[in-house]
Amino acid sequence: MARKKQDSQTFQQFSSIMFFVLTAALFWLMIKLSANYTVTESLTINLKDAPVNLVMIDRTQNVKVTLSTSGFELLNYYFKPASRRKVDISLEKVPLHKDSESTYSFSSSYAKEKVAQLLTIEPNEVSFDENRILINMERLDSTRVKVISNLDLTYEKQYNKHGKIQITPDSVTIYGPKNKLASLTNVYTENISLKNVNSKIDMDVPISLEENCNASHDVVNVKINVEKYTEAIANVPIQNNCNKKLRLFPDKVKIKYIVSLTDYNIINDNSFVINIDTADISAERSFLPIYLADYPNNTRITSIEPKEVEYIIIEDNEN
Repeated sequence: MARKKQDSQTFQQFSSIMFFVLTAALFWLMIKLSANYTVTESLTINLKDAPVNLVMIDRTQNVKVTLSTSGFELLNYYFKPASRRKVDISLEKVPLHKDSESTYSFSSSYAKEKVAQLLTIEPNEVSFDENRILINMERLDSTRVKVISNLDLTYEKQYNKHGKIQITPDSVTIYGPKNKLASLTNVYTENISLKNVNSKIDMDVPISLEENCNASHDVVNVKINVEKYTEAIANVPIQNNCNKKLRLFPDKVKIKYIVSLTDYNIINDNSFVINIDTADISAERSFLPIYLADYPNNTRITSIEPKEVEYIIIEDNEN
């Protein structure tokens, strides 16, 4: 029994000593972390948004940066995963200086605020070993090309495109290596699929570019008018376009066509022109093929009946 009591007292004494040791260590650590330190670290800078007529040889720069801040802030930085010990700098927002044919630079002061945000410290606690950050970039050739939409559309029943696709701007300047621009005549928008379309399309669509190519516009606006369509019928007189007087049987053809409801009332029989093909006209032939010579471009022809007509030569003008 006395033995157990002695062991208990020993454990309590040990626990008390350890408590004071840990408290002292924690207090010492707090004092150390509260102090200011000056350290030099290697920091990764990711560069983006180069001018459209230039291409970056290396988008990543490793620079030496001196940090003067508390131990707490440094500890916070060291505990960040490597993927977060980076800063992104847009070249659109910094003034570039051309140092040589392929070397550009900007003041490291523009990166101070980004580094300060990363460490949650003041910008005046950050300094760079170099006053300027160097970037290797090559000047690109350029060509003006047409933009073509690459939309994959399926329409709801009885709906379809009405009029031409409007792309704004309809052409862009592409910057890139000479060998890639040599055969370039147009560029496409990125592919976008839309199903059961039944209303006007008005959307901004990115342009699809090859590697190391830039464009004066990364995005274009695509507008497509969409209308409801219906079937209509026109009974069109056949025009005699030869130098012989003919009697035709029948003298009209029936044209079935698809038209939007918007255009339905402005299309009539006179909107179509049907001629006869007189290349093989002779006394031995009793039928002539007919062909559609003209029709409104806002219609889609589905059928023409009949395909040929019987005829009689009434008078030969050559006699």
